[in-house]
Amino acid sequence: MYEFSVLWSGKYFQYWENELHSHSYYQIIAVLKSGGRITLGEETIPMQDRQVLLIRPHTIHSIIREEQEPQPQLMDIKFTVADEQLARDLNRLPAVLDVDFGRFQYYFDHILRESAQAAPYSYNCVCYYFGLTLVLLLRSQRPQTGLPRPDQLQELPTGRTTGVDMAAVIRYIQENYITPITLEDLAKVASVSKSTLILAFKQTLNTTPNKYINQVRLGKAKELLLTTNSNISEISEMVGFQSLHYFSRYFKNHEQVSPVEYRQRYSSSRFYTYRQPIGLPEPILHSEKK
Repeated sequence: MYEFSVLWSGKYFQYWENELHSHSYYQIIAVLKSGGRITLGEETIPMQDRQVLLIRPHTIHSIIREEQEPQPQLMDIKFTVADEQLARDLNRLPAVLDVDFGRFQYYFDHILRESAQAAPYSYNCVCYYFGLTLVLLLRSQRPQTGLPRPDQLQELPTGRTTGVDMAAVIRYIQENYITPITLEDLAKVASVSKSTLILAFKQTLNTTPNKYINQVRLGKAKELLLTTNSNISEISEMVGFQSLHYFSRYFKNHEQVSPVEYRQRYSSSRFYTYRQPIGLPEPILHSEKK
């Protein structure tokens, strides 16, 4: 899983147009602010906010923008892959990825922060966070928490939700649970009053918006406790709880055990030896302004 080499990363406004081109490495582009279109082979894809795109090696592509269109703000990372299975898995992914954008951005921000510091072992940290990013992308089509997906909510009778687009609301929560979410935010997404939104949650999910948000965060925390070595404080931050004390208390109230006890109870000790990556190009850390 670590047989890759990060070649370049950046976060910028693209105020120029690319000519059609291709390259021998992979590229992931995440759209923070939309504008323009990207061509991939014979397909043209409008750029949208919170969109993540995968460009495979030797794919002809370009970014085009009309003069009156806004400049897209992008996060961009280029990398090579030396592991054949990893390359096969990446090549099975679609060009436009359905991914937890909040967590993706969290990892990417750490990559940029380490790259800017250029401190001892910064590249090791870059690879660590990029490894988490790759796992996130590869698992993006597999529901992990058992919570309703937005597409499942679209099948609910519209009469029970008093006309509220619950799929859009739930999608917003699942993409933004890392950051504070207010009732006003959700009402704005649904274009309804707060009281109407609360009623729709009660009729659809038999809970309140705030309780559902915390259910999402709890599900993500349980996943991270069993699949990562992150400490409890890091996990609390990664899933959007504003206080470690509140996270620990909330977790124990709902799971009857503390986060530490949960990890000890449901993950047995395992030891793995991994082959060290060989034959990879020497990484170069540098900043580059567009």
